Amino acid sequence: MSRNRLVVATLLFGLSLLAGGCATTNVSTSYYDISGTSSKELDREINRKGPTTHQGKAIATAAISMKPLAFDLDRRGGRCSIRRVKFGIDANITLPRWREEALTKDKNLRRNWKGFAAYARAHEEAHVEIAKAFVRLLEKELLAIPPQPTCEALKTRSRRITKRLGRLHEEAQNAFDASEKKRIARILADAKQTKKNS
Repeated sequence: MSRNRLVVATLLFGLSLLAGGCATTNVSTSYYDISGTSSKELDREINRKGPTTHQGKAIATAAISMKPLAFDLDRRGGRCSIRRVKFGIDANITLPRWREEALTKDKNLRRNWKGFAAYARAHEEAHVEIAKAFVRLLEKELLAIPPQPTCEALKTRSRRITKRLGRLHEEAQNAFDASEKKRIARILADAKQTKKNS
């Protein structure tokens, strides 16, 4: 396993431990309305109205940006080091909202929708948690840079670390989506088999 893959696997495995205590996270939620009286109609509405990503239509999305809040340098003894660094996260989660949910008399459909909607929200919130983990890792690695002969040299090293972790962050987000896709496929296959055997 390469170092990059190991870092990604570690972050996904220990997500809750790594993500705790991120100081500044602003999360907002947007909705797109869908209508229907059956799961087939709701699926069709989601496919038609759901947000578009670089991979096509999605059920829900989390648009995440990391922003520097503090990058304070310390110049002493002819050396330059980072005294304080802090990043924040802005995220907007987009979710489907079923217009007829409160009106439907189909209890099974309503129950299934509630589970589906809760999963969609939890999935997108997990993407935000991955971003929090990377913010903490980025801050830690930047603070670990030893004092440099010039502040320009320090900034160059900082940019390299930021770029590398940006790539790892994207890999981790994609790896999470891939693992969830496989997990859901297994659950659906098991449910289909159980229904077939009953």
